Amino acid sequence: MDGAPSPLPRLFAFGLLCVVTIAAVVGSNGNLAIALAPCLIALVLWAVWALPLRVPLLTLLLLSWTLEIAGDVFAGDKVKTPLRVVGTLLFAKLNVSIPVDALVFSGLDILLLVLIGVTVYRNTTRSRIDGAGWVEAARPLKQFAVMGLLALAWMMFFGMWRGGSFRFALWQVTKHLYLPVIYMLMAAGLRGAIDAPAVGRIVLGAGVFRSAEAIIVRQMFPSTEELAHATTHHDSVLFATCVAILLAMMLERPTRRTLKICALLLPIFLWAIIANNRRLAWSELFIVVAFFFLITPLGRVKRFFVRALVISLLPLLIYAAVGWNSQAGIFGPVQTFRSIFDARVDGSTRWRDLENFDLVFTFKAYPLLGTGFGHPYIEAIKLPDVLGAYELEPYIPHNSVLGLWAFGGLIGFALLWVVYPVGMFFTIRAYRWSRTPVERVTALSAAAVQICYLMQGYGDLGFGTWGPVFTVAASYALVGKICVANGAWPATSSTGSRRIGAA
Repeated sequence: MDGAPSPLPRLFAFGLLCVVTIAAVVGSNGNLAIALAPCLIALVLWAVWALPLRVPLLTLLLLSWTLEIAGDVFAGDKVKTPLRVVGTLLFAKLNVSIPVDALVFSGLDILLLVLIGVTVYRNTTRSRIDGAGWVEAARPLKQFAVMGLLALAWMMFFGMWRGGSFRFALWQVTKHLYLPVIYMLMAAGLRGAIDAPAVGRIVLGAGVFRSAEAIIVRQMFPSTEELAHATTHHDSVLFATCVAILLAMMLERPTRRTLKICALLLPIFLWAIIANNRRLAWSELFIVVAFFFLITPLGRVKRFFVRALVISLLPLLIYAAVGWNSQAGIFGPVQTFRSIFDARVDGSTRWRDLENFDLVFTFKAYPLLGTGFGHPYIEAIKLPDVLGAYELEPYIPHNSVLGLWAFGGLIGFALLWVVYPVGMFFTIRAYRWSRTPVERVTALSAAAVQICYLMQGYGDLGFGTWGPVFTVAASYALVGKICVANGAWPATSSTGSRRIGAA
């Protein structure tokens, strides 16, 4: 029949799949997982090709928070679930799962290349599969994301020119590479505020799942001496962000349904923070609450919290003063707060202080251009040798922010860091120009995850962790689209303007 597509490509693809599957069965001696792998890969590729781009992107957002990954030290590696196999295949280097040294890339790397190819193909062929309700994002976000990629390339080149280690430089680059790339995919795939509720539900759902894991693991290992953290370090971002989403809903949509949701979920997330035993989560939550207080108008809910704070301020100060030097269990929160700032009472804080001194010393030695990637920071104060357990420590220090100052200098840091204040600028602008409670909740939640991500980067190896990267990238895309849709930032193309009108 004239004009009908030829069946030959489909037949060829089906035949190739059969051949590969047979080869997998024979080569693996009947291993079921390997035998099914070609069919699963084919299914994933078909879904990426046929479905709207937002579907695989939101699926990756969910998986980035819920899967276990080798190297994340989930539950101190004392507990391993079947999700670890999938998570390691997707997010860790493939040579961790497949004994081939050349496989130094991850399954996600392959998938991102496929998603980029699909995006380019759909744009060049003017495909309408992602177009219904789609709004473009504010252009400066993309421009500064590209600037960040150029900054990474420069720091890599400069470090190699100075004789740095390519292997360690590659680790340093990947810590910052994925955020701009995934942001640009999110900007292409998410339609705008219409997708914000789906993003919020995914984050809250992942938070409930991870909270349940943290609580169960802590019940299995009650002693923090035996198991310091129930899940992972970067789950602090997830738990604090989930609490922030609920607080934003209470501020902007104080309905009976919202109160029921908060009454159900808030105790779960707070319990998870306690179970995970990460001081940084409380610090992140405190800064987020302070930010909400400053940016939101004085409504009925906020007025209630202000009155409650004023009434409880004096008892809280007395409680802190009495418990500052006490080791009694009732004063545990005071001791946790003190340990964050007082190196004399906490070895971890003391380590951070010494490491920070070395990073500042390195920056002073190379203030303009930094050392470049591939070079360790200068140990002006010798730290305990931990290379046997963590060989990346001189190249990827706990304080990733000061690490950028040391490795990139003033120029490299400025070029790479600028996307963060630009993202917050559009977040606040989106909040000010929002027209609906959903948009205001989205903007506040986006601000919360950005604050938590940056604090995690300053406090403990937070940059480049998968869940926060996908969530921050989605937040940039949503607030950028809200700004354009509501007139807070101009559309840059006639196509974008027409789509705004349709939305």
